Amino acid sequence: MFSRVVFLLAVLLLSTAAHAYEFSFKGMIKTELVHTDSAVASFGGGYSQVAPTNALRTDVFGGAPASPQETQYLESAATSFQAAHSRFSLNMSHESIRTVLEFDFIDGEDGFSNQTAIQAQGARLRLATLYFDLTEDLTIFAGQKWTTAAGIKSNGSYNWVGNGYRAGNSGFLAMEAGATYKQDDWTFTGALTGRGRNNSASGINANELGGVPGIAVDVNYKFNGHTVGVAGHMSQVNFEDEPGYVSGDDQDANIFKIYTTLKFGWVTVAAEVYTGEALNNQNALGIAPSTSLGGGVVRESFGESGFFTYVNWDIKPGHNLKAGYATASVDSGDEDRLGLTELSKNTSIYVNYGYKLRDSLTLFAQVTRFDTEFGGDFQDFSATVARAGLLFRF
Repeated sequence: MFSRVVFLLAVLLLSTAAHAYEFSFKGMIKTELVHTDSAVASFGGGYSQVAPTNALRTDVFGGAPASPQETQYLESAATSFQAAHSRFSLNMSHESIRTVLEFDFIDGEDGFSNQTAIQAQGARLRLATLYFDLTEDLTIFAGQKWTTAAGIKSNGSYNWVGNGYRAGNSGFLAMEAGATYKQDDWTFTGALTGRGRNNSASGINANELGGVPGIAVDVNYKFNGHTVGVAGHMSQVNFEDEPGYVSGDDQDANIFKIYTTLKFGWVTVAAEVYTGEALNNQNALGIAPSTSLGGGVVRESFGESGFFTYVNWDIKPGHNLKAGYATASVDSGDEDRLGLTELSKNTSIYVNYGYKLRDSLTLFAQVTRFDTEFGGDFQDFSATVARAGLLFRF
């Protein structure tokens, strides 16, 4: 009898909860084969196929001139099977409140260095955001989300995590608190965000010193299915309060961009251009090195600029073709300060094809070419990445 009462109460509670809250579970599983004809990097200096962002130098290994054997290694092709870009999200809504909690599976903590099973399967928090709709036109938000200054979030590539970063795309995740207001075809977003991370002896994620937060803004206008917008992030990186500080000045950390998405029937064209400085202190994943404190002396910020565009063509139902181009470079006034393993200019071009085997299952293939110029002697190195696999969305 008691068990029946408990069961009925549980059913009643679940029924009440179901009426009060709406939950959804979404995600994507991507299994793929990745092949490279030469060394590529994934946001670092090691040979890694996890999320390629650029070609590597083949004449430098571990910061020193490469031996013949080390050069042979860097010039060698490699192949891996991966599922690291898979992800899922938990979503909840209740009256005027919405939340999203998203994870993916990648070894960001280890420097994107593990391609194979087990090591590459650690969960990483991507989104943890709360939205509160005060009115139909005004929403406040707080949490970890795509930065307000992200502009166009995806460059159209199946390399989801590489995503054209360090080669024209910029703006990743950030902790923010702000609001979005919509008026007719206009959308205005403003947020308080981090000042910028102090790259010091404590690492790139050292304290965001200073009492005043950074500011991020986005304004866009939609018309006839098209979107045009501007976005930016403005802050300052404070090094003068670091315990090891000796000399130098606090540095500006900012980014400004213009973006657009244009739709013409079956064809969509997206483009974005940016300029800024100290992008990597903002987690914006630019091409230039982080502003840092080395030996107690503040390293002056590097300015940079970049551009990316891609064309999406829905050839016919179930068939999709994309092609993209992206490039970024350190400002000419700053490139002379770069080291041999620091990027001066990076360009990528890709083409991919997706075929829907089922509504939720896509077979895809992509080829990407990286052309990367490094500082110091400004030598160019190239690499080609081929990937193919299955994508299941649920």
